[in-house]
Amino acid sequence: MTSRRALAALTAALVTGGLSLAGGTAAQAATGITVVAAHNDWTNNGKLVLSLTAPTAIKDIKVSLYSVATHQTVATVTDFDLTSGTADNGTWGTASRIQLPDLGSYRIDVSATDVGGDTLSTTGSGYFYYAVQTNLDDATIDRSTVDYFHRSVTISGHLMGQWPSTGAITPMGGLSVQVESYFQNATVTTAADGSFSATLPFTDLNATDIQASFNYDPTHVFYNQSSSRDFQIGWKRTATRIDVNPSTSVVPFKGTVDSTSARLLWDSPDGWEPLAGKTLGSNSFGGFVQRTTDGDGSAVFPATQPLWSNTTLSVGWSSDDPYLTDAQASSSIMVVAPASFRSFTATRADAANVTLQGDMVFSGNLTPSTIPVNIQFSENGTDDWTTVTTVPNASWDGTGYGFVATVPSTGAGFWRATYTGEPQFQNAVSTVKHLTGS
Repeated sequence: MTSRRALAALTAALVTGGLSLAGGTAAQAATGITVVAAHNDWTNNGKLVLSLTAPTAIKDIKVSLYSVATHQTVATVTDFDLTSGTADNGTWGTASRIQLPDLGSYRIDVSATDVGGDTLSTTGSGYFYYAVQTNLDDATIDRSTVDYFHRSVTISGHLMGQWPSTGAITPMGGLSVQVESYFQNATVTTAADGSFSATLPFTDLNATDIQASFNYDPTHVFYNQSSSRDFQIGWKRTATRIDVNPSTSVVPFKGTVDSTSARLLWDSPDGWEPLAGKTLGSNSFGGFVQRTTDGDGSAVFPATQPLWSNTTLSVGWSSDDPYLTDAQASSSIMVVAPASFRSFTATRADAANVTLQGDMVFSGNLTPSTIPVNIQFSENGTDDWTTVTTVPNASWDGTGYGFVATVPSTGAGFWRATYTGEPQFQNAVSTVKHLTGS
């Protein structure tokens, strides 16, 4: 509503020619009193807050509270104090708690005037909820960590309510409190003193908190909802382990490990103890294989497929108890790769020297990084072999790993080549060659 003072100013401007209708360079007329906000005091459920702007200082405020249920104005409030801002742009709050006959929702109708003569009269600038402010502030839990022997958490406390008329805080008995943790939940009824207690099992690792709440109650609409603090819960999981024992750790090329035993244990307060009736699994024995542990926590896996190269036998357990960790273990198997001499010759280079040469081959998927070949001599060809020289490293010659050596020799005897491949490759001995003396 435009004030008398604003109308007078507008008239004077028109008379003197001071108002430009086209250019907009002169100040516009004031727009009157405006309600910016009208609602409950968020810190006090019995008080009301108004935010107003006006051309000049607000001097009078009156709020009528209209019952939506009875269609009657049930209270008129005038004792407002400026709590922040200025008198022409500020926030006012009621000096004392508002007294109403019943809890409920009440429409806020505002009337106000300022010192310049502006007036305001609204219908429905907001709603005042005359409600009980509940709280679960004293809630506590019996533990903040769950473990193998303590798999539940109990939350306890009191549901209390502050009444808007007096501010008195009283126990709220006979009401439902909901307790939740992940997919676990319970509903309990408060005792006459507002107390409650609920215990929830912790059965899933995703359950990491617990909280109590007083939710919407259709039979007590104007009891505000509230929640306790969100209590964080930690998990202490107990370690497990698997001991893997293959029947052998070294096999020949294309050989098998005939059996592998595995034992599942958990770290109990009395030391490592077996876990019986648990399912172990492995992909190391020709497809996915499962075995169930016996009373000693042991299970036996079948023979492996023929092994062409080094391998690792792995066994795992996916824990069926959230308080026990998963377990996995492995054991390395060495496959001893074949080694052999494809050829070996011994010839006289001249009257004083003998030339020894040949080729080695390696089957399977492995080749030694170096291939030292020993050249040996024996007078009788059966024993007393003596290494005369060693070729440090046979090298690829297109058909095998070739080697050649020339050594001084004038007497008759027998010659051979040997290769010591332990531990990864088989030992090899060439054919024996006889040479007469020069």
